[in-house]
Amino acid sequence: MMHSETGFLINTLSFLVWGGLVMWMCAGFTMIEAGSVRTRNA
Repeated sequence: MMHSETGFLINTLSFLVWGGLVMWMCAGFTMIEAGSVRTRNA
């Protein structure tokens, strides 16, 4: 019983952590792309 609860907790926390990292990677890529486009090309 204890092992399944621990596994569920670890899976849930890792899902939240990696989901947050992916969100920040997407935001960073958007900032890089927005900064690399010149105004005259937009």
